[in-house]
Amino acid sequence: MADRIAGRINWSTLSPLFWLLAAVYLVHVVWRWLQLPRTWWVQHYLDDLLCLPLVLTVTLFILRFFYGPWLRLSWYQVAFTVVYFSLAFEVFFPKFMPRYTSDWVDAALYAVGGVIFYRFLNK
Repeated sequence: MADRIAGRINWSTLSPLFWLLAAVYLVHVVWRWLQLPRTWWVQHYLDDLLCLPLVLTVTLFILRFFYGPWLRLSWYQVAFTVVYFSLAFEVFFPKFMPRYTSDWVDAALYAVGGVIFYRFLNK
């Protein structure tokens, strides 16, 4: 049974670009935890840029486990995710939770992240 499950895992989904982006995110988290100085762009916008390429790649990895290695996310699925994240984190959450602030640059960076995923990671 375990060999059938292991045979369904498609590790090629997690490309070197994904690991590079994940490493950049991990370094950023450690840098923030150590309270080291960061430039304003890295401090406020790096997470938003890296969010969708990482989230959508992990989503694709899980979907390929169930539906096979040929699965690709369509452009409208990626666009829906961009709109969903933009509305959730830039419209709804800031209205109800003071921790979140609305910034439309973040929404633009979600879109750039969606394009990065669709162009380079959705293979």
